[in-house]
Amino acid sequence: MSRPAPSTLVALTSLLALAGCGDPAPTPDASTTDAAAPADVGSDAGRTLEGRVRDSHWTMLEAAPRVARGKQDDMWWLDPTHGFLASGPNGSIYETLDSGASWSPVMTSPTTYFRALLFTDAMHGFAGNIGAGLSPSISDANVLYRTIDGGDTWTPVTEITGDAPSGLCNFTAVDATHLFGIGRANGPTHLLSSSDGGATWTSVAIPALRMAIDAHFSTPTTGLVAGMNEAGHCAILRTTDGGASFEPVFESSTESTLCWKLHFPSENVGYVAVQDTTVGPATFARTHDGGLTWEELPLPTSFYPAIGVGFLTDEIGWMVSEDPSMPAYRTFDGGDTWEEELDLVGPINRFRFVDDHTVYAVGGAVWTLDVVE
Repeated sequence: MSRPAPSTLVALTSLLALAGCGDPAPTPDASTTDAAAPADVGSDAGRTLEGRVRDSHWTMLEAAPRVARGKQDDMWWLDPTHGFLASGPNGSIYETLDSGASWSPVMTSPTTYFRALLFTDAMHGFAGNIGAGLSPSISDANVLYRTIDGGDTWTPVTEITGDAPSGLCNFTAVDATHLFGIGRANGPTHLLSSSDGGATWTSVAIPALRMAIDAHFSTPTTGLVAGMNEAGHCAILRTTDGGASFEPVFESSTESTLCWKLHFPSENVGYVAVQDTTVGPATFARTHDGGLTWEELPLPTSFYPAIGVGFLTDEIGWMVSEDPSMPAYRTFDGGDTWEEELDLVGPINRFRFVDDHTVYAVGGAVWTLDVVE
């Protein structure tokens, strides 16, 4: 490293707020969660890719920050070697310059729970804080931090107008100009937006959601927000006016569920992890029309608190629980069938697809997958 180191549902969801709370990259990022499928993956090449994925193995990065309980929530990769990690339990943002072989803290604040990361280029980035009020140890009321020097220093963002947000769980971006932030677990729920690359932000409330966890925008005005509705079900809302209004497009049939991560491997195909909080049945949901309609489908178990979901292509992807005793799953047919992923251990909160063969996953630890040629 060249940089120097600087129960009841109510009770259950209180724990969920700190257990973890995304999307088209505004840079050629490497760290896109919603990148289109690699160009070399056609119908014939896709079968070859399946074989390559099966021949590859997830590896835990031994030197990366980890937590014994709960999880770390997000990473951002500028390229396969240069990345950042948001570790809420450690109150820190870490940086690696060598593909995760070593890490150094670039920001540490014991009263801040860093939850989300987004970079618009190599110099400009943002970090989200879940905010004060959910735990006695988290007293920092600044929900948003910014760096303009490539992560060397981070300062609070105060240019937020509108209904004041209490915390952030995730970011998503259409491009380097149009940025969005969403939060938080356990509420109150808000959508933040910027049309000037993060120089200024506007916040609006999301009354239809009790919890707001993730978002995905395809244009500066059209997007999806996901979380839990007032009925206690995993729910997705759609806006076509930048958050001025929302309409429901998905509600899980299972009670006491929470929509956690959204992931769109291409423009029309998307997935959402449905987190069971009581009894199940275990499900996930997918869309083939950009989020206008959703189909809820089963997972191969009766109860599964799914949080992390990520797809390398429209068909090849992973689903992971917050519970490390439960298996991770992978699919090669878009979720029609699932099998256990023996090399990956939860909790996993976020997958980052750096290029067509490099994948990182973060949760209790940091994992990497290098798809063999």
